[in-house]
Amino acid sequence: MDDADALFVKLINQVYARIGSYLHYGMGVQPQVTWASVANSEFIAEWDVTDDCISSETGCLDEGWVATVTDNTTAMLIGSIQPTAKSVSTSISVQGLGPISPGITMEILCKLSCPHTKQPHATAIFRSKDDRALVYAVGSHTKFFKEGLASTQPKM
Repeated sequence: MDDADALFVKLINQVYARIGSYLHYGMGVQPQVTWASVANSEFIAEWDVTDDCISSETGCLDEGWVATVTDNTTAMLIGSIQPTAKSVSTSISVQGLGPISPGITMEILCKLSCPHTKQPHATAIFRSKDDRALVYAVGSHTKFFKEGLASTQPKM
């Protein structure tokens, strides 16, 4: 990581610390960003999986939990494009792909595409830290930048 990347990691983690964890059914969720590439518009956050993250029906990551994390992590990345602009989410979709066990350290790779449009899009890939080919879930998030919207996202 170069200096810009390290600063981006620091800024995102500072924003998370200021807002505290976001909640999924009362469970605090605050992945820690460990790596970033400003040039590639992406970062990796880590999370240690607990029973609370896993659906008792499927053994996969709970899709509501995945949606909460996708929304909040990718919003940080999308918001970094135009830090003073106001935006609203237009689409969030998630899909559980395979079973997972508590105790696994998971990476959440957030990657931005279409950064220079009114509707930037980002993805979140929930994968094993130890075996990056092992993907547990994916998420997708699109926002819309528009003047006159209420401010809803923490700013860096």
